[in-house]
Amino acid sequence: MGFDYAIWVLAFLLYIGDAARLLSPRQLLLIEAGRGRLVPGFSEHTFTTVGRSVVFGPVLMPYRGVFVASWSTAWRDAAGLQAALDTIEERRRPLPVLRPLVSLVFALLFIVGPGLTWAIGPSVAVLSMAAVLYPTIVVTIAALWWKRGALQLTAARTVWLSVEMLICPAFVPNLIRKITGDAPIEADGAQIIAATAPAEVREEFLARLAVLTEALIDEADGDDVSRDHLRAYLATVQAAR
Repeated sequence: MGFDYAIWVLAFLLYIGDAARLLSPRQLLLIEAGRGRLVPGFSEHTFTTVGRSVVFGPVLMPYRGVFVASWSTAWRDAAGLQAALDTIEERRRPLPVLRPLVSLVFALLFIVGPGLTWAIGPSVAVLSMAAVLYPTIVVTIAALWWKRGALQLTAARTVWLSVEMLICPAFVPNLIRKITGDAPIEADGAQIIAATAPAEVREEFLARLAVLTEALIDEADGDDVSRDHLRAYLATVQAAR
């Protein structure tokens, strides 16, 4: 009986593996939270001081994008911050046409497929899903090419994403995150969170960031330039609280 669901389990594992992102110690995820808001990707491994971290966006919400930004850099003036927010908004604006499509593929693969397997058996379920899934993927690819210019994707990147989706349908639900994750974010990630996150999220995040920055200052013993930079950054973070 367990083998009946193997194809759906494998698809989910491929989806999770494709959703993982490898971040440097001073990078963080900015996750869409609706109405122009961004929240930090909280997890035990979002921040680290040594090595790299494997982090995930909201894997149960494929319609939400994630952006990658650095932190511990100098905060920008109002014009610089607005330019970064405009970059994010430009990448988000064409996404409504793709969000329902990737959500539909997610539902077909991880809800409808297993449900049909339970109801009518694996063979008929897989054939039924393929009859709906691949036309949906073709429509998704067509929509991606239609919006390629607005999404600022090169032809090579669009071809790669299209081939990925055709070869492995489990990669389709990660499409939004791949598109947003490519966006170049010039402003400090913490500054963007301070400007866009809900008040309670902002306060918790900045408090955690202040503690982490203090730890980095202690670790930078003997490196006066780095310590001075981090002290200035800590003062900026504390002033934003």
